[in-house]
Amino acid sequence: MILIPTTARWSVHGVQGRIDCINYIKDSKKTREGTLITGVNCSSQFAAYEMKVNNDKFHITEDGNSRTCYHGYQSFDPKEKGLTPEKVHEMGVELVKRLYPEFQVLITTHVDRSHIHNHYVINAVNMKGRKLEDRLANPIEGLYGLRDMSDKIALEYGLKIIEDAPKIGRFGRSKYLYNEATKTWRQQIIEKIDYLKTRCFSFNELLERLAYDGYQIKPGKNIRIRPYGKERFVSIKTLGEGYSEEELKEFFKQKRKNQTVIDFEKYKLGDEDSEILSLYNELAIRSKQSILYSMKDLDANSEYFKYYNSRYMEIRRYHQLVDTINFLNENKIFGYETLEEQIGKVKQDILNKESEYQELFSENETLQLRVPLCNLYLEYLDIYESYMEQQELSSSYLEPSKEIKVFLEVKEQLGVQSLDEVNDILAEANRLKVKTNKSYAYLTYLKTKASELEKIKGISLESEKGYIKSVSVSKNMIDESRSNKEEYCIRIPYSEYYMYVPKSNIAWISFDKRGILYLVDDKEYILYDKYNDERRRASGEEIENISREEKQKINDYYKSK
Repeated sequence: MILIPTTARWSVHGVQGRIDCINYIKDSKKTREGTLITGVNCSSQFAAYEMKVNNDKFHITEDGNSRTCYHGYQSFDPKEKGLTPEKVHEMGVELVKRLYPEFQVLITTHVDRSHIHNHYVINAVNMKGRKLEDRLANPIEGLYGLRDMSDKIALEYGLKIIEDAPKIGRFGRSKYLYNEATKTWRQQIIEKIDYLKTRCFSFNELLERLAYDGYQIKPGKNIRIRPYGKERFVSIKTLGEGYSEEELKEFFKQKRKNQTVIDFEKYKLGDEDSEILSLYNELAIRSKQSILYSMKDLDANSEYFKYYNSRYMEIRRYHQLVDTINFLNENKIFGYETLEEQIGKVKQDILNKESEYQELFSENETLQLRVPLCNLYLEYLDIYESYMEQQELSSSYLEPSKEIKVFLEVKEQLGVQSLDEVNDILAEANRLKVKTNKSYAYLTYLKTKASELEKIKGISLESEKGYIKSVSVSKNMIDESRSNKEEYCIRIPYSEYYMYVPKSNIAWISFDKRGILYLVDDKEYILYDKYNDERRRASGEEIENISREEKQKINDYYKSK
């Protein structure tokens, strides 16, 4: 039988309960003076405060009876060779990143007992306002997920662990044996599909949600799926009646047909005079009306499967429009000029953060190279100290073992004289890794925000400014040597022509990688060659045709080969 790490998790109630729990697991005497503490999506120093700020943002009530966080536990066999506190802590951080990527989690490693063990405090609400789903049936966030992922990581490290874990201080309880967690993988998959059937409206959306929740999917004649921790894929048609691809597609077809109650989200306009908000409000109203009015014309005795699919897509579009309205309100973007200012500000923030991140990344990479040496130092320290004691008691020279020689070489390479110096290196490496990860996370957030703003800009150019959506462009189509502060010199896709366009006429819908060029359809533009000589003139409408025709020529060429 494969042994798995001993794991447990239970809920903590009230703000004070969360504070007490965090203070307990951060005890400096247990965490080697705080060197074995890591915050994921939060700082290790102010985790309790940041969790409260996150929950306040989503108006989450946190009274004495409310569930504010979860206290998790993971213990390892003290007989495992080479199992250092750093390795245990590394496995704990890896567990959190895989299971709770959008939650704020504090991870600590306790070394005050014979068995090294990890503690986790997981905020009950993630950074998007969704509560952690604690049901056993959830294969990722439920207790299955904690058990299975801990098992998976332990096996990756070649470990096994004790079968009977001790209690955990004042927050303790006996080892959690998962009495309810005896269901088969097949049953877990069925429960997951049943849960998603209540929330999805198409078979493809069901597969997308399964993939999002960590399931691997193999397409083909017989679609197969596999959750984390399971070695083999399961064909969905073998799950039983109602779970084949054909049956599930028919289920969603009927569900779309019978969808008569639609949740139209309520929203407000932050500025009634805003042109951008008015535009999106009008689009949302039209979307809602098209859904409602088209439903009135349905004949109860007829089939409208294409219509039901279209209605479903329109409902999704409606909610996307509402999300954009809320985004504009939140960022106080009520005019085109404000939009451009926001885009400029975010792009400048990205440039600054890019520079900061690259500096941190380089420094972190250099320091992380020393961590394995520090781990070796800690691994062989007891052997070295024992050898030195024996050497003092012996009247003759004792030949050092291979481990002693490795220890002395590591000590020389690190340039340290004491355990405190090694701990300082590890603490600094951990601090810098956290800082680097946070910098990267914030940079990703800024780029996502910039892309959202650019998409809004594109719709504004098309609807408010009267431009036409012309051609898709990429960053590598820009001739930087001929561009200036106000204009891009950009090559028309698939052609040898270049043109100068205002930078404001491109909406970078994928931050600075892929964009849409907007032109005035009947305005004349000058086209240049690579030597900057004028070659011809063309209207905005013609430029799109030029790109399409050149693309067709290329396609025809390769077809003839």
